[in-house]
Amino acid sequence: MFRLLRLIEQYFEPVIIVTSLGLVITLLFADVVARFAFQTSVFWAGEVASFAFVYMIYFGISYAIREKRHLRVTMLVEMAPPLVQRALLALAEVVFLVYSVIVCWLGVVITTNAIDRGQILSATQWPTAFLYAAIIFSGALCVLRLLYSLWMIVRHGETVLSSPSGGAA
Repeated sequence: MFRLLRLIEQYFEPVIIVTSLGLVITLLFADVVARFAFQTSVFWAGEVASFAFVYMIYFGISYAIREKRHLRVTMLVEMAPPLVQRALLALAEVVFLVYSVIVCWLGVVITTNAIDRGQILSATQWPTAFLYAAIIFSGALCVLRLLYSLWMIVRHGETVLSSPSGGAA
């Protein structure tokens, strides 16, 4: 059971990101070929590609948090003593955590409004709530990732400013 959870934790976002990128490239390429070679269009390709792009971006945010590659300026933190580094990193994670909770909550509000209004995408006829759900899911993942990061800073004194693979944050 724990091995399955570990596999999901390790590969969930990368699978969504890579699959979404593959869809975007394939669908847009097919639409371009259809337009120039056959003077027609794959009418739903742009909409599905946009849908996949949204999921790729939102899940990329939580993946960046997991890999400690989210955008931050660390010059002053790196010059501080270890105890101050911990405090500054914890403060930054708390601010990002509050932001992520707000984004997740607003995602719930937007998705609920879309469901209540019965909004659908024009080409595919899919409910727009499926599109907006990316905000909720990735926001919740961001919250979980940030809580874990905050736990590692507070409990274990982690002050790593780069990813485990050695790249700069």
